[in-house]
Amino acid sequence: MINDLPKVVQNAKCLLFADDLKLSLTVGDKTYCARLQKDVERVLRWSRDNHLQFNNSKCAVISFSRSHTPFLFDYKFNGKPISRVVEVRDLGVNFNTGLTFRSHIMKCCKKAYRNLGFMLRAVRGFNNMKAVAALYNALVRSQLEANAVIWAPNETKYSHMLERVQNKFIRYLYLRMYGVYPFYPLMYPTLFVLGMVGYKELRARREFTLVAYIVEVMRGRTHNPDVLMQVRLCVPEGYVRRRRRPTLLDWADTFIKRGTNDARPPHPQCHIRAM
Repeated sequence: MINDLPKVVQNAKCLLFADDLKLSLTVGDKTYCARLQKDVERVLRWSRDNHLQFNNSKCAVISFSRSHTPFLFDYKFNGKPISRVVEVRDLGVNFNTGLTFRSHIMKCCKKAYRNLGFMLRAVRGFNNMKAVAALYNALVRSQLEANAVIWAPNETKYSHMLERVQNKFIRYLYLRMYGVYPFYPLMYPTLFVLGMVGYKELRARREFTLVAYIVEVMRGRTHNPDVLMQVRLCVPEGYVRRRRRPTLLDWADTFIKRGTNDARPPHPQCHIRAM
């Protein structure tokens, strides 16, 4: 029903997921805004021709920019202005104008704490610790790792915020397994408790997942050309002699040059979301 929709979009980048549509375009001046507005009108005409109407109340526009005075434009859909927001939730991830994901991480932690409290009350009579760990993995850790490839924190504060949720569980699990609650961090450091109960840091799991995703993209098992164009392989300075350096990783260098002159496309400033 919607496979032909990207063909009507001429200027912006079109992303589809079921009945969810996103149009994005890098904006430099008003001419780019006019191009994006024309794509919105083309999508509107497509919806009328195919009798698939969009819900205006669920449509929104958000500008991704680190500038203090970003260029804003009033886009219209079906003659009505599209509401402008500073944060939008898309496929389970909260995006804000600065792409910091701080609010998303805080919401994940709040939900994970609620699920953890419910789970700990429910497993008081459990004797099988494997069942307790399985419930934690399904109800709590899944909340802390869902789509983490997108929003993985680069600030220590928010990384520790996620780790504290798991640390509360692993110390409870240590108590149930060994009969002693690890109160004192000097006697029972976090890494020691993690190893004793068979868990790893969430940070290490996120890094492993990210590396595995990049490998899948490079091998062609996952289709994501935008990420592939930003994968830059290089030889460290002093690692090999200069005469050998031009021949190493020649395929990757050729691929990047053929794809575009700028291997790192800028973030789109204007992003329209339609439901």
